[in-house]
Amino acid sequence: MRGDMLLMKALPFAVLSASLAMVACDSGSNSNESRNDNPVLPENPVGDGSNIAAVETAEDLMNCTESREGNMAKVLSENAIYECVDERWSKVTVIETLPRDTLSNGISSSGTSLIEISSSETSPSENSSAGETQMSSSSTDSNVPSPVKSAHCFKAWDPTAFEYSIYTGYDNGTETSGYWYTYGDDSDGGMSTITWPVEMDPPFMDGIDPVIDHCGGICGTYMLDKGTLSYDPFVALGFNLGGEETPGNPVSVDASAMGGIVVTYTSDAPIRLEMGLGEAKDKHIDYDNPSVTLPKSVTKTVKAFSWSQFKQAGWGSKQVSGEEASKILVALHFVIQGKDGAKGEFNIMSIDAYNPGDCAAFVPPVYSSSSKNMSSSSSKPSSSSSSSNGTSVVIKPAYSFETWNGAEGVEQIMTGFDTDMQDGGYWYEYDDSEDGGKSSIAWLAPLGNEYDEKSFQPVIDVCSGVCGTVQLDAGDLQYDPYVGIGFDLAGHDINRNLVLADASGMGGVCIGYSSEMSFTIEMSLGEAKDRELGYDIPIVRMPKSSSYVVKKIPWSNFKRSGWGGGENVTGEQAAKMLGSLRFKFQGKDGVSANFNIVSIGPYLNGWCEESLAPVLQ
Repeated sequence: MRGDMLLMKALPFAVLSASLAMVACDSGSNSNESRNDNPVLPENPVGDGSNIAAVETAEDLMNCTESREGNMAKVLSENAIYECVDERWSKVTVIETLPRDTLSNGISSSGTSLIEISSSETSPSENSSAGETQMSSSSTDSNVPSPVKSAHCFKAWDPTAFEYSIYTGYDNGTETSGYWYTYGDDSDGGMSTITWPVEMDPPFMDGIDPVIDHCGGICGTYMLDKGTLSYDPFVALGFNLGGEETPGNPVSVDASAMGGIVVTYTSDAPIRLEMGLGEAKDKHIDYDNPSVTLPKSVTKTVKAFSWSQFKQAGWGSKQVSGEEASKILVALHFVIQGKDGAKGEFNIMSIDAYNPGDCAAFVPPVYSSSSKNMSSSSSKPSSSSSSSNGTSVVIKPAYSFETWNGAEGVEQIMTGFDTDMQDGGYWYEYDDSEDGGKSSIAWLAPLGNEYDEKSFQPVIDVCSGVCGTVQLDAGDLQYDPYVGIGFDLAGHDINRNLVLADASGMGGVCIGYSSEMSFTIEMSLGEAKDRELGYDIPIVRMPKSSSYVVKKIPWSNFKRSGWGGGENVTGEQAAKMLGSLRFKFQGKDGVSANFNIVSIGPYLNGWCEESLAPVLQ
């Protein structure tokens, strides 16, 4: 169990504390051979004013007192850096590339600091240290290796761009990779908690979306409560690289090409970043997982670590290096552990691979069919749209896309694309019935008028938008049920073929809405192209919001999930051959939720915020 792991993690600190106590006793003796418990710290600032000293062994470390909080020291016998944190010495990293005879003041003969602490606003440099990597362009050490371009497709996670999961590139086809989850010490009697700044949506995988939207990251307040634990309490969060074969059974991936990981964060306490190898392998190595430490920082900080920097603490009986672990990697875990009663805040602001990615050269891992659960996106939606399988040439807009506002009472969205049928911009609904689902939308007014039996005009008149109640019913489905609404950009030609539109000039979309559940916006490229891509079309996820909210999303934020086939299509590329925009609501069987799509417009020069539409209650 992870409780056993954390008990063992507490032991090295206890041993070190005992050693330090012995050092303190020795320093009080009159022996001329006693060690100096207070080695002189040189005037060499490290990071935010901390100093670094050099001692022979961990037993020679000075007492870690409150006044020395944040100080660092190099232990020469281990070639490692320790940091004074919460009155305990914690190993920060092992320095493999620096010689044993480094000057005792912690400065190499070249004058370069052993550890470079990043500033709050720097960007990754061309070169990165083999020790704890400084994300700054100021490094001049000629021995610093450069990250290499590798065949992986891990994409930088930017939560400020409405990215609610991490695109790892290693998903096994279940679309369960890259989602954040939390765990803690409760299974062993602990009572530690994380308090989120906004209400969560716990029934769904995307339940943490409101937090990401609020924080521009994963942020919260931790409270460490030991309860009946025999070790220090902790809270943790993490994400899987490859997803789950079945619920609770994540797969491992070879993530060695990533080279390591880059994290942007703030935290009132140090964070232990662990390489999770799955329960069986974690247990096999006595839960002595390779890890690095993110030092506490109240300002936005960027840290980069190569896989080689991830080290075991040493209490386990089995050895595994960071490089070896990267080839069987299941998850990355962020653990905050400390004294009973400790409280503070944290924010994980971005995640990226250490090495630059190359999605074009990346060959996705092949998983057995048993590991692939059918996704709703892998089936053709049953739609009331008149789209046919054929598509004609892509056309450019005759005039600009005009922001549609339901409060104006107009049904058709003026997309700016003229076709023979002039049927672009009209709303339609679609659902999961083709695969056996029974999901539906209960409208506040019956659809249809004297001109069109499927007209949304009555609904728009009542709601000042497109509003209704989603009712998810799995029926005979093998995946989560869904229902949605959408509109074609250009509509159809005289032969009833869907015309694709070059919507790149829009820059993206702005949307004003309220919804009791999260949903996705999908970029459909027409039936033929969608099928070629395995229905893995570019999407972006919108968080639930009980009050009216406006989101502006550039095309670059729309991403494929990674499990589909065909060529790699980005959001920007999809915008140049766009057939439809669809708003899909998907979740667990039996879910019911109200929504109102109030306004939709272009990302550039859109005015979605200027809405007087009522919020659906």
